[in-house]
Amino acid sequence: MSSDKINVAVAGVTSGLGNAIASALVNNPSVTVTLLTRALPSSSVPEVLKPLVKQGAILRPVDYASLEALIDALKGVHTIVSTLFTPQDTTPIDNLLKAAKAAGVKRFAPSEFAIAKEGNSVRQIHAKVAHWEAVKASGLEYTAFRNGMFMDYLAAGSSYTGPFRMFPLVVNVKERKAEIPGTGDDKVTFTTLTDIGKFVSAAVTLEKWSEEMGMSGETLTYNEIVRKAEEVLGEKITVTYIGVDDLKKRKSDAIEKKNTMVKFLMELYLDFTEGHGEIKDPYLNAATDVQPMTVKEFLQKYWSKA
Repeated sequence: MSSDKINVAVAGVTSGLGNAIASALVNNPSVTVTLLTRALPSSSVPEVLKPLVKQGAILRPVDYASLEALIDALKGVHTIVSTLFTPQDTTPIDNLLKAAKAAGVKRFAPSEFAIAKEGNSVRQIHAKVAHWEAVKASGLEYTAFRNGMFMDYLAAGSSYTGPFRMFPLVVNVKERKAEIPGTGDDKVTFTTLTDIGKFVSAAVTLEKWSEEMGMSGETLTYNEIVRKAEEVLGEKITVTYIGVDDLKKRKSDAIEKKNTMVKFLMELYLDFTEGHGEIKDPYLNAATDVQPMTVKEFLQKYWSKA
Protein backbone atom coordinates (compact mmCIF):
# COMPACT_ATOMS: atom_id res chain seq x y z
CA MET A 1 0.00 0.00 0.00
CA SER A 2 1.06 3.65 -0.43
CA SER A 3 2.29 5.80 2.45
CA ASP A 4 -1.02 7.72 2.46
CA LYS A 5 -3.50 6.80 5.14
CA ILE A 6 -6.19 4.32 4.11
CA ASN A 7 -9.77 5.48 4.67
CA VAL A 8 -11.62 2.48 6.08
CA ALA A 9 -15.38 2.62 6.63
CA VAL A 10 -16.93 0.17 9.08
CA ALA A 11 -20.64 -0.69 8.83
CA GLY A 12 -22.38 -2.09 11.87
CA VAL A 13 -20.24 -0.34 14.49
CA THR A 14 -22.69 -0.55 17.37
CA SER A 15 -22.52 -4.35 17.37
CA GLY A 16 -19.90 -6.19 19.39
CA LEU A 17 -17.98 -7.35 16.32
CA GLY A 18 -18.14 -4.09 14.37
CA ASN A 19 -17.21 -2.12 17.46
CA ALA A 20 -14.19 -4.36 18.12
CA ILE A 21 -13.00 -3.95 14.53
CA ALA A 22 -13.40 -0.16 14.66
CA SER A 23 -11.59 -0.07 18.02
CA ALA A 24 -8.60 -1.82 16.49
CA LEU A 25 -8.62 0.36 13.38
CA VAL A 26 -8.52 3.65 15.32
CA ASN A 27 -5.26 2.45 16.85
CA ASN A 28 -3.72 1.80 13.44
CA PRO A 29 -1.59 4.83 12.43
CA SER A 30 -1.92 3.87 8.75
CA VAL A 31 -5.70 4.22 8.79
CA THR A 32 -8.43 6.83 9.08
CA VAL A 33 -11.72 5.41 10.27
CA THR A 34 -15.24 6.27 9.17
CA LEU A 35 -18.09 4.89 11.27
CA LEU A 36 -21.22 4.25 9.23
CA THR A 37 -24.32 4.42 11.44
CA ARG A 38 -27.99 4.66 10.71
CA ALA A 39 -29.31 8.23 10.86
CA LEU A 40 -29.35 9.46 14.46
CA PRO A 41 -32.45 11.09 15.98
CA SER A 42 -30.32 13.93 17.34
CA SER A 43 -26.80 15.30 17.15
CA SER A 44 -25.73 13.22 20.14
CA VAL A 45 -23.16 10.47 19.70
CA PRO A 46 -24.21 6.99 20.93
CA GLU A 47 -22.36 6.07 24.12
CA VAL A 48 -20.82 2.98 22.53
CA LEU A 49 -19.23 5.15 19.82
CA LYS A 50 -17.94 8.01 21.98
CA PRO A 51 -14.53 6.38 22.69
CA LEU A 52 -14.00 5.84 18.94
CA VAL A 53 -14.92 9.41 18.04
CA LYS A 54 -12.65 10.68 20.82
CA GLN A 55 -9.79 8.75 19.20
CA GLY A 56 -10.42 10.44 15.85
CA ALA A 57 -12.99 8.26 14.08
CA ILE A 58 -15.40 10.13 11.82
CA LEU A 59 -19.06 9.49 12.58
CA ARG A 60 -21.12 9.42 9.39
CA PRO A 61 -24.87 8.79 9.77
CA VAL A 62 -26.29 7.12 6.65
CA ASP A 63 -29.64 6.09 5.25
CA TYR A 64 -29.19 2.57 3.90
CA ALA A 65 -32.45 2.89 2.01
CA SER A 66 -31.05 5.76 -0.07
CA LEU A 67 -28.51 4.65 -2.66
CA GLU A 68 -27.73 8.26 -3.59
CA ALA A 69 -27.03 9.25 0.02
CA LEU A 70 -24.83 6.20 0.52
CA ILE A 71 -22.77 6.98 -2.57
CA ASP A 72 -22.18 10.49 -1.27
CA ALA A 73 -21.21 9.16 2.19
CA LEU A 74 -18.68 6.72 0.72
CA LYS A 75 -16.77 9.17 -1.46
CA GLY A 76 -13.08 9.00 -0.54
CA VAL A 77 -13.42 5.64 1.21
CA HIS A 78 -10.86 3.03 0.13
CA THR A 79 -12.04 -0.04 2.08
CA ILE A 80 -15.37 -1.09 3.56
CA VAL A 81 -15.57 -3.67 6.33
CA SER A 82 -19.17 -4.66 6.98
CA THR A 83 -20.67 -6.56 9.88
CA LEU A 84 -24.20 -5.86 8.68
CA PHE A 85 -26.49 -8.78 7.99
CA THR A 86 -30.18 -8.09 7.37
CA PRO A 87 -31.84 -11.33 6.19
CA GLN A 88 -35.39 -10.00 6.48
CA ASP A 89 -34.66 -6.95 4.32
CA THR A 90 -31.49 -7.08 2.25
CA THR A 91 -31.78 -3.45 1.11
CA PRO A 92 -29.04 -2.18 3.49
CA ILE A 93 -26.39 -4.71 2.44
CA ASP A 94 -27.39 -4.59 -1.24
CA ASN A 95 -27.26 -0.80 -1.33
CA LEU A 96 -23.97 -0.68 0.58
CA LEU A 97 -22.33 -2.84 -2.09
CA LYS A 98 -23.88 -0.91 -4.99
CA ALA A 99 -22.88 2.41 -3.44
CA ALA A 100 -19.34 1.16 -2.81
CA LYS A 101 -18.86 0.41 -6.48
CA ALA A 102 -20.44 3.68 -7.62
CA ALA A 103 -18.38 5.73 -5.14
CA GLY A 104 -15.06 4.26 -6.27
CA VAL A 105 -14.35 2.13 -3.20
CA LYS A 106 -11.50 -0.31 -3.88
CA ARG A 107 -12.01 -3.07 -1.30
CA PHE A 108 -15.06 -4.66 0.28
CA ALA A 109 -15.30 -7.20 3.10
CA PRO A 110 -18.90 -8.39 3.66
CA SER A 111 -20.19 -9.83 6.92
CA GLU A 112 -18.72 -13.32 6.52
CA PHE A 113 -17.10 -13.56 9.96
CA ALA A 114 -17.69 -17.17 10.95
CA ILE A 115 -16.48 -20.72 10.52
CA ALA A 116 -15.31 -22.19 7.22
CA LYS A 117 -17.43 -21.61 4.12
CA GLU A 118 -18.11 -25.32 3.69
CA GLY A 119 -20.78 -26.30 6.18
CA ASN A 120 -21.25 -22.78 7.49
CA SER A 121 -24.90 -22.88 8.53
CA VAL A 122 -25.31 -19.12 8.22
CA ARG A 123 -24.54 -19.45 4.53
CA GLN A 124 -27.68 -21.52 4.15
CA ILE A 125 -29.64 -18.29 4.53
CA HIS A 126 -30.38 -17.32 0.94
CA ALA A 127 -29.74 -13.61 1.46
CA LYS A 128 -26.17 -14.17 2.61
CA VAL A 129 -25.35 -16.55 -0.22
CA ALA A 130 -26.79 -14.12 -2.77
CA HIS A 131 -24.89 -11.20 -1.25
CA TRP A 132 -21.59 -13.08 -1.33
CA GLU A 133 -22.12 -13.89 -5.01
CA ALA A 134 -22.91 -10.23 -5.68
CA VAL A 135 -19.69 -9.22 -3.92
CA LYS A 136 -17.67 -11.60 -6.09
CA ALA A 137 -19.30 -10.21 -9.24
CA SER A 138 -18.87 -6.56 -8.21
CA GLY A 139 -15.40 -6.03 -9.65
CA LEU A 140 -14.14 -4.82 -6.25
CA GLU A 141 -11.25 -6.48 -4.45
CA TYR A 142 -12.89 -8.52 -1.71
CA THR A 143 -12.32 -11.06 1.01
CA ALA A 144 -14.22 -13.19 3.50
CA PHE A 145 -12.67 -13.01 6.95
CA ARG A 146 -12.92 -16.39 8.71
CA ASN A 147 -12.42 -16.48 12.48
CA GLY A 148 -14.20 -19.59 13.68
CA MET A 149 -16.24 -19.14 16.86
CA PHE A 150 -16.19 -16.03 19.02
CA MET A 151 -14.14 -17.00 22.06
CA ASP A 152 -16.05 -14.32 23.98
CA TYR A 153 -19.01 -16.68 24.50
CA LEU A 154 -16.87 -18.42 27.12
CA ALA A 155 -17.09 -15.27 29.27
CA ALA A 156 -20.91 -15.28 29.50
CA GLY A 157 -21.92 -14.51 33.09
CA SER A 158 -18.54 -13.04 34.05
CA SER A 159 -17.40 -9.43 34.46
CA TYR A 160 -17.17 -9.12 30.68
CA THR A 161 -18.47 -5.76 29.41
CA GLY A 162 -19.12 -4.34 25.97
CA PRO A 163 -21.74 -4.18 23.20
CA PHE A 164 -21.45 -7.90 22.33
CA ARG A 165 -24.71 -9.78 22.95
CA MET A 166 -23.49 -12.37 25.39
CA PHE A 167 -24.97 -15.78 26.16
CA PRO A 168 -23.38 -19.15 27.00
CA LEU A 169 -22.79 -21.29 23.93
CA VAL A 170 -21.95 -25.00 24.41
CA VAL A 171 -19.88 -24.38 27.56
CA ASN A 172 -21.58 -22.48 30.38
CA VAL A 173 -18.64 -21.71 32.64
CA LYS A 174 -20.70 -19.78 35.19
CA GLU A 175 -23.10 -22.68 35.75
CA ARG A 176 -20.30 -25.29 35.49
CA LYS A 177 -22.22 -27.07 32.74
CA ALA A 178 -21.55 -27.98 29.12
CA GLU A 179 -23.85 -29.38 26.45
CA ILE A 180 -21.47 -30.56 23.75
CA PRO A 181 -22.50 -31.60 20.24
CA GLY A 182 -21.25 -34.99 19.06
CA THR A 183 -18.32 -36.57 20.88
CA GLY A 184 -16.61 -33.30 21.76
CA ASP A 185 -13.48 -34.37 19.90
CA ASP A 186 -14.04 -32.29 16.76
CA LYS A 187 -11.67 -29.35 16.34
CA VAL A 188 -13.10 -25.83 16.52
CA THR A 189 -11.26 -22.53 16.07
CA PHE A 190 -11.85 -19.79 18.63
CA THR A 191 -10.85 -16.12 18.29
CA THR A 192 -11.69 -13.18 20.57
CA LEU A 193 -13.52 -10.18 19.16
CA THR A 194 -10.55 -8.03 20.16
CA ASP A 195 -8.17 -10.20 18.16
CA ILE A 196 -10.52 -10.32 15.17
CA GLY A 197 -10.35 -6.54 15.20
CA LYS A 198 -6.55 -6.65 15.32
CA PHE A 199 -6.36 -9.14 12.44
CA VAL A 200 -8.72 -7.06 10.29
CA SER A 201 -6.81 -3.88 11.13
CA ALA A 202 -3.58 -5.53 10.00
CA ALA A 203 -5.25 -6.97 6.89
CA VAL A 204 -6.38 -3.61 5.53
CA THR A 205 -2.73 -2.64 4.99
CA LEU A 206 -1.81 -5.80 3.07
CA GLU A 207 -0.87 -5.28 -0.58
CA LYS A 208 -3.23 -7.98 -1.81
CA TRP A 209 -6.32 -9.66 -0.45
CA SER A 210 -7.11 -13.34 -0.94
CA GLU A 211 -10.70 -14.42 -1.56
CA GLU A 212 -10.75 -15.80 1.98
CA MET A 213 -8.47 -14.85 4.86
CA GLY A 214 -8.59 -17.03 7.94
CA MET A 215 -7.42 -16.24 11.45
CA SER A 216 -7.16 -18.18 14.68
CA GLY A 217 -6.86 -17.47 18.36
CA GLU A 218 -6.57 -21.18 19.10
CA THR A 219 -7.99 -24.40 17.71
CA LEU A 220 -9.16 -26.93 20.29
CA THR A 221 -11.90 -29.50 20.84
CA TYR A 222 -14.76 -28.76 23.20
CA ASN A 223 -13.50 -31.54 25.47
CA GLU A 224 -10.22 -29.65 25.70
CA ILE A 225 -12.10 -26.41 26.41
CA VAL A 226 -13.86 -28.08 29.33
CA ARG A 227 -10.56 -29.38 30.74
CA LYS A 228 -8.98 -25.93 30.50
CA ALA A 229 -11.99 -24.35 32.20
CA GLU A 230 -11.79 -26.92 34.99
CA GLU A 231 -8.10 -26.12 35.47
CA VAL A 232 -8.86 -22.41 35.80
CA LEU A 233 -11.88 -22.91 38.07
CA GLY A 234 -10.43 -25.67 40.19
CA GLU A 235 -13.84 -27.32 39.84
CA LYS A 236 -15.48 -29.96 37.68
CA ILE A 237 -17.89 -29.09 34.88
CA THR A 238 -20.89 -31.35 34.28
CA VAL A 239 -20.87 -32.44 30.64
CA THR A 240 -23.75 -33.71 28.53
CA TYR A 241 -23.23 -34.87 24.96
CA ILE A 242 -25.83 -34.38 22.22
CA GLY A 243 -25.63 -37.10 19.58
CA VAL A 244 -26.01 -36.37 15.88
CA ASP A 245 -29.45 -37.99 15.71
CA ASP A 246 -30.65 -35.86 18.61
CA LEU A 247 -29.24 -32.72 16.97
CA LYS A 248 -31.15 -33.53 13.78
CA LYS A 249 -34.35 -34.13 15.75
CA ARG A 250 -33.96 -30.83 17.60
CA LYS A 251 -33.43 -29.10 14.27
CA SER A 252 -36.59 -30.68 12.82
CA ASP A 253 -38.57 -29.65 15.90
CA ALA A 254 -37.25 -26.10 15.60
CA ILE A 255 -38.28 -25.93 11.95
CA GLU A 256 -41.76 -27.16 12.84
CA LYS A 257 -42.06 -24.56 15.63
CA LYS A 258 -40.49 -21.84 13.44
CA ASN A 259 -37.77 -21.30 16.05
CA THR A 260 -35.06 -19.85 13.82
CA MET A 261 -32.47 -19.43 16.60
CA VAL A 262 -32.62 -23.06 17.74
CA LYS A 263 -32.60 -24.18 14.10
CA PHE A 264 -29.47 -22.11 13.48
CA LEU A 265 -27.73 -23.46 16.59
CA MET A 266 -28.51 -27.06 15.68
CA GLU A 267 -27.14 -26.48 12.18
CA LEU A 268 -24.03 -24.95 13.70
CA TYR A 269 -23.60 -27.88 16.10
CA LEU A 270 -24.02 -30.33 13.23
CA ASP A 271 -21.33 -28.39 11.36
CA PHE A 272 -19.00 -28.99 14.30
CA THR A 273 -19.63 -32.74 14.22
CA GLU A 274 -18.75 -32.75 10.50
CA GLY A 275 -15.42 -31.01 11.10
CA HIS A 276 -16.38 -27.61 9.72
CA GLY A 277 -15.61 -25.62 12.87
CA GLU A 278 -11.86 -25.48 12.25
CA ILE A 279 -10.15 -22.72 10.28
CA LYS A 280 -7.63 -24.94 8.53
CA ASP A 281 -5.70 -22.09 6.88
CA PRO A 282 -5.26 -19.22 9.39
CA TYR A 283 -3.51 -17.10 6.76
CA LEU A 284 -3.54 -13.89 8.78
CA ASN A 285 -1.66 -15.49 11.68
CA ALA A 286 1.33 -15.87 9.35
CA ALA A 287 0.80 -12.71 7.29
CA THR A 288 0.51 -10.29 10.23
CA ASP A 289 2.23 -9.63 13.56
CA VAL A 290 -0.92 -10.19 15.64
CA GLN A 291 -0.33 -12.37 18.71
CA PRO A 292 -3.82 -13.61 19.62
CA MET A 293 -5.05 -14.61 23.05
CA THR A 294 -5.30 -18.34 23.77
CA VAL A 295 -8.35 -20.00 25.28
CA LYS A 296 -6.54 -20.61 28.58
CA GLU A 297 -5.49 -16.95 28.79
CA PHE A 298 -9.05 -15.84 28.05
CA LEU A 299 -10.53 -18.14 30.69
CA GLN A 300 -8.00 -16.95 33.24
CA LYS A 301 -8.86 -13.32 32.50
CA TYR A 302 -12.54 -13.79 33.27
CA TRP A 303 -12.77 -16.82 35.55
CA SER A 304 -9.56 -17.09 37.57
CA LYS A 305 -10.14 -16.87 41.32
CA ALA A 306 -6.59 -15.70 41.94
